Order: sequence, then C-alpha cells, then structure tokens
Amino acid sequence: MKNRKLTPAEKRKIFRERSFKIYIKVTCIFLVFILFVTAANLLHKDQTYSEAENRMLAGKPEFSMANLASGKFMTDMEDYVTDQFFLRNQWISLKLFEDMAMGKRESNGVYIGRKGHLLEISETPDMVSVDRNLEAIKAFAQRHSDINKVMTLVPNPAYICTQLRPLNAPVRDQSLDIGHAAEIVGGSLNFVDLTETMTAHKEEEIYYKTDHHWTSLGAKYAFEALCQPLGIQNPAQEYLIYPVTHTFLGTLASKSGYNRSEDTIDIYIPKTGNMNYMVDYVEEQKKTSSIYVSEALEQKDKYEVFFGGNHTRIDISTPLTENKNLLLIKDSYANCFVQFLIPYYRTITIVDPRYYYENIDRLIQDNSITDILFLYNVNTFMTDNSIADVLEAEE
Repeated sequence: MKNRKLTPAEKRKIFRERSFKIYIKVTCIFLVFILFVTAANLLHKDQTYSEAENRMLAGKPEFSMANLASGKFMTDMEDYVTDQFFLRNQWISLKLFEDMAMGKRESNGVYIGRKGHLLEISETPDMVSVDRNLEAIKAFAQRHSDINKVMTLVPNPAYICTQLRPLNAPVRDQSLDIGHAAEIVGGSLNFVDLTETMTAHKEEEIYYKTDHHWTSLGAKYAFEALCQPLGIQNPAQEYLIYPVTHTFLGTLASKSGYNRSEDTIDIYIPKTGNMNYMVDYVEEQKKTSSIYVSEALEQKDKYEVFFGGNHTRIDISTPLTENKNLLLIKDSYANCFVQFLIPYYRTITIVDPRYYYENIDRLIQDNSITDILFLYNVNTFMTDNSIADVLEAEE
C-alpha cells in the first residue's frame, strides 16, 4: 500500500497533538521542580548566620494583625524567604554568571570591576542623620579643646580606583561627602583629607579585590599622612611584611556571588622598636599579647585576623614611658590600621560606637587621653547612625 500524502488539516492536527504532549511533559517537569523546591524549603533548616555573606539572616516573622495591617509582616516574610531559600548561594552565583554573559557588570550592590576587583556601590545617605553625627563630633571636640583631635574619612575604592570601574558606571562623588564633613567639624579638630594620598597609590593594591576594606598597604600610606597631625615623631620607615594568607575571599565576593579572585592579607612589623604590648578585650574580659588572631585564618572572614573582628572596647597597653594615650573611635577600617599605631602610644583605647553604650567623657578622663582619632571609611560613616548617641554629653 502506497503512503498517502497528508492533507494540511491532518498535518496541523498531528502538530497540535505532538505540541500538546510536549507541553504536558514540560508542565509536569516544572510542577515536579516546584514541588521539589517547595519541599526542600519546608524541610530546610533555617540558618541564623550566613558565613558566605558574613551577616545575620532574617528569621521567620511573628504574625499579628497589627503587623499584617501595617505591611510589616509581608515585608519581613519576603526578607525571610529571600534569606532562607534553598541553595540560595548557588542561585546567586548562577544569576550573576547569567547577567555577566549579557554584559551586566553589577550584582547586589557590587560592581564587577576590571582585573577581578569588586567595588562596593555607595548607598544614598540620610543627610539628616549624617549632619546629626557631624554636629555631635563638633560638640564633642569643643568639650575637649585641650586634647589633640584628628578626624579622617577614608574614600572607598569605587571612588579612588577609577581605572577599575566598569565602563560608564555611576559612582558617588565622595569628595563632596568629605568636604561636607570637613566644613562642619574642621573648625573644632584637625580634619585630614586622605583623597590625594590614596589617589597617588591607586595603581597599587591598597584595597582588597574581594572585600570592602583597605589592605595593610593602604593603611600604611594613610598612617604616614596622619603622623604629623597625631604628633608622631620619627615614624618607622621599614617593615617586615608577612603574608598570613593568600586565599582571602571577602564580603564583596560573598555579596555579589563573584568568586574568581582571591586576596593576600599582609601584616606589617616595624624593623625597629619595642613591640611588646598587652591587648585587653574589656567586655569579653580576655587578654592577649597580640592584636592578631591566627584562628581567623581558618574561617570565611579572614580579615578578622585583626583583633578577631569588631569589639565594643579594646585597651592596648605598651611599655612606652611617654604620656601619650590615644582614644580611637572607629569602624572596621581601623582594625588593620592599629598595627602602625602601637609603637607610639603608652595606651590605645579603641571604641566602636556601634556597640558602645558607656559614658565616653568619663572614659577620656579615667584613661588620661591625650589624643583622639576618628577613623572611618566614607561608606560606613555616611550610613552610621550610632555616633551621635555615643558622643552625647551626659547630664
């Protein structure tokens, strides 16, 4: 029997039948996938902390009619689902590679820059809160007019390292933020603008590729620029440099999902000078003989090799006989900066306003403070709302 030629109507019918079968199979696969992901999310144990992102994760929100009516419950639930989603880190990486294949160079608030450098995108600050902090610093400085006071805001790599930015990537002009701060507080303390210092070395590794902090090299250049304002005479010129890890993958790598680069963390030891000192973690009631925490090199955030991270208050005492006692009010940029300060002060009192709730005027009096240094990076300072409360005078 000869094969009969199909009519156009019969061809359309066969095409519809085959298409229908394909649609059914695709739908079934999709439904199975949805059921699998749903079941995985239901069975997946909630995590309280993301080591990859170095932050606390959102927990399951409590339901109440008030929260539902205000919209807070749905907002919190969205944060919870986003943070606790099954295989979240893998999905972030997959999304990043898809975006990069399409030419996109930004992921979750991070620019994927040139030469493997990741650049944090500055948030739009609340200028009311910023001005409140600056006015508090000004009033605080005026209360302690007999003490040498220095302040600096370290510009971030997205602003300084123009050669690393993606093409046409918008970046906040941090010179305006630094200038605004200097205008308000400059008459009450010595404000040091580090923009020229950092720009002069922007071709060097003064910032980590994968983390939002500066490197020890960047901190060294800043220290050299701050020596004169701080009254440090004859600072060390030569250092023994020890790389303590070559596999640092920082917060920006975790935040963006881009993990194709790794960093080296160096520590600097002056070739001359007595480096014996004691470190007292006041709140933790723990004392050590080093600011370096080697155990941190076994964990995700290896930048915590400096002090083991941020602490409410740290006291450092040295054998120096000269009566120079420093109060350092800071963010985490200062953690690797302290290694350069130690040889020049009898005591260094380090306070992180994000965690400190004691009376700071009494702290100055009790520790015979002779010098005060405010050291922040611009991004953190412009979003920190804790400084004013800490510096407020106690009635």
